Amino acid sequence: MHIIIVGNFINSTTLIPLIPFVTSLFIFILLISFKRTLNRLTKPVTTLVALSLFSSALISSFDYFKKIEEELALSEFLKFFEEKNYVIHLNLVNEKIIISFSLLMILIIGITFYKLPRKKGYVLLMTSIGLISSSIILSILLIDVSTLI
Repeated sequence: MHIIIVGNFINSTTLIPLIPFVTSLFIFILLISFKRTLNRLTKPVTTLVALSLFSSALISSFDYFKKIEEELALSEFLKFFEEKNYVIHLNLVNEKIIISFSLLMILIIGITFYKLPRKKGYVLLMTSIGLISSSIILSILLIDVSTLI
């Protein structure tokens, strides 16, 4: 394992799980506030969730191609985790898994968009897919998968 540190770019690693989470949380808040109107906006909601996952895959793929590997303590970025010892493991194996998972979820979102009727509950489904994807990406980052293989 080689470690290459590229300035403050490592700090953008925390954006990988946060972008889909914040996007889905924003859509969920809008859904609660404007339920009837937002349920009609299935295309923009689908696009937002897919773009948030795509941006996570893009950041992760940039890290992968630059061969950036590092371990980050979450307490440096989020005061909530200050007392905990959570560490984000950024390595080539985790990056491959995140890229593959994000692209798979984008494919699932696309299939869902074309196959499911976009009626009541569709926006909540997209929000759930975004939140679950963000949770899985975060868990991938918190577990050093390369030691398991």
